Amino acid sequence: MSDLCIYEAPSQLWTLAPTFTATINRSGVTVADFLRDSGVTWQRENPRTAHIRLCKPGHGRLGLRGYLRGCWREWLGADRSCVVLLGEPREASPLEYRFARPENTLACAPGENLQRLYFGAEWRDPQLDGWHAREDRVCWIGRPTPSRVETARALERLNVPLDIYSLEPWPLSSWRGYAEDEIAASRRYRYRIVAENNATHGYHSEKLFNSIRSGCVTFYGCCPTLSLPHLAGAYLPLDPQALAQRADHAPGVLENMGRVMYTDAWTVYSFRTFYERVIDLARRVAERG
Repeated sequence: MSDLCIYEAPSQLWTLAPTFTATINRSGVTVADFLRDSGVTWQRENPRTAHIRLCKPGHGRLGLRGYLRGCWREWLGADRSCVVLLGEPREASPLEYRFARPENTLACAPGENLQRLYFGAEWRDPQLDGWHAREDRVCWIGRPTPSRVETARALERLNVPLDIYSLEPWPLSSWRGYAEDEIAASRRYRYRIVAENNATHGYHSEKLFNSIRSGCVTFYGCCPTLSLPHLAGAYLPLDPQALAQRADHAPGVLENMGRVMYTDAWTVYSFRTFYERVIDLARRVAERG
């Protein structure tokens, strides 16, 4: 029987409904089953009948009207029955972060005042036993930015065998076009580079875990203050010299990747953890009224 009704407000960024058929962990239980067993009704039609409104704002497109609305909420304390998921870095959603309240917000760039949001994903066998049969090359999937292009040029100067995939062309000979399936493309390579879109306020997206679950030894560029103890040793900092000596680092990283993926350490990124955190926060917000 349902004791909590959550209304998911429309969002131009992302919707959670497609994840309801995904499994919450390695048990085979789906998100839809987990929500039902947890006493949660999830709807996208009638906010008036819900206990909690779930919002996913982003891209900093509030404009003057949105800014004034945010001021009103901040000053008058409106929308206390709202749970907010901020899945963008602060630079992309400055006003949303400005008006975020720690007591009802989960954020990918939490800084020191907000609760962290981890994106959910399904478990996949990283197929580490076949790692040595992969191409001894480095894969990079992501759009070109000035800092990324500069890093890629440094890697080319060091003769690091690099294949870059993105919809937008890179001004480099290493660009190979667009990869329709991120996991499938990554599984051909022993190594992968992952660079977050922003490196401030502890921003952490789904990119690193997607690389690890595809079985790549990952070189990760992120906020220097980001701490991920659950992934200790399962990735390396993004550094051109380290990439040039990647074979020396691989054995230890592979061992720790196995520790993460074949134990419960990976469940930080499971759909079960994602929805448990959302539901727990929703219940606390609803109790406060």
